[in-house]
Amino acid sequence: MDPLLQESVQEKGGSIVRKVGSFLKMASYYDIDDILVEEQRVPVVFQQAVNGVDIDPSAETHCVEPGSKVELPYWLAHELHLRKLAKMKVPACFNQRTKLELGADGASVDLRSRCLYFYEFGCKIAPLVGDRDMGSFLLSAFRTRYQKILAKAHNAAFTAHSKLLSYLTKEETNLYEAAQSSMAAFKKWRIGGPRFERASVLGRKRKEAS
Repeated sequence: MDPLLQESVQEKGGSIVRKVGSFLKMASYYDIDDILVEEQRVPVVFQQAVNGVDIDPSAETHCVEPGSKVELPYWLAHELHLRKLAKMKVPACFNQRTKLELGADGASVDLRSRCLYFYEFGCKIAPLVGDRDMGSFLLSAFRTRYQKILAKAHNAAFTAHSKLLSYLTKEETNLYEAAQSSMAAFKKWRIGGPRFERASVLGRKRKEAS
């Protein structure tokens, strides 16, 4: 390929990638679930003094000293982390107790009360808190609960349905409702009579050539 043409193609390709990336960021910006995920509280420890902030209403000065520990919304904690003003810590919903409970009987743990967006929130903070096991932990928890969610979606009575939803995360609730909808559509299709119709052309006799 001509070098000038190749350079032009690469430039256009890079432009397309940047536009797609901008579109995805904008789509996420307007996604209500993503907004709610980023409102989840994260413990942080300030690494530097910060003036002009009013994190603690009872404080006499508008200054945060190094070593101060507070809980902030993820979107703010993330920005401070990127600027190296504060260091994010693992939120309580991912603590050792939760890991032990999920390891013992993961399908019965009430994750909804710990964090409504347990998996998505975990994926956001995993690369920022220095927990190398976070990714495998989230995957293991999801796999353990996934099978029970699908089984219950196909067989659960209304009372069991309400109880189950009371401890599912937002992501799991979406999965459960999708499974129920799929099963309902399958049952409707199964009892709806013949699924195949004989084409009219197959019933015609071929005319003999004169």
